[in-house]
Amino acid sequence: MKSIKKASKNETELIMQIKNGEEEALIDLCYLYKPLINKVKSMYHVRYYDSQDWDQDALIICHDSAKKFDLKKGKFSSYYKTRLTNHAKSLVRYDNAYRRQALKQSISLETARKNNLSPMKKDSTSIPEVPLSENIAILTAHLSNLEINALLVELGLKNQDEILHRLNISELTLSRAHSRLAQKMRKTLLN
Repeated sequence: MKSIKKASKNETELIMQIKNGEEEALIDLCYLYKPLINKVKSMYHVRYYDSQDWDQDALIICHDSAKKFDLKKGKFSSYYKTRLTNHAKSLVRYDNAYRRQALKQSISLETARKNNLSPMKKDSTSIPEVPLSENIAILTAHLSNLEINALLVELGLKNQDEILHRLNISELTLSRAHSRLAQKMRKTLLN
């Protein structure tokens, strides 16, 4: 029973320190709620969100919660848990909404046949006036080492497993580099 009162008192002191601008107390307060943070991490899956992203969001939410929390009303643990869980749910909702965009815009083949709809014609992309070789030179000048390796894997010049082992990175990291590469290619080659 004494340890609960001590932890509660310690929590109150940490919240007061954060309110007074002592940011070092934030790490200690987050450490008290590490089990809660880990539970939320395990309950909600967000595509391309790793453990560090969750920890950073938990830290930001903890700081904001401590600043806004009224010590006279309720328990901080309940307040923080609610805010962290709501944030996780918002991330999941956003991720799911993004995935459903194509589904919302599509219609079934039967509906298209009933309404005598023909397939949509793809927009033709204008041919850039700058020679392609110059655009490629501009593109490669703006790529990081990881993005260059992702390009080599995509072109089939390097083996993905070899790159993962040589650079000591995860598949997710290489996938993110590939996404950045695609964005840079669109921006450089199509504009």
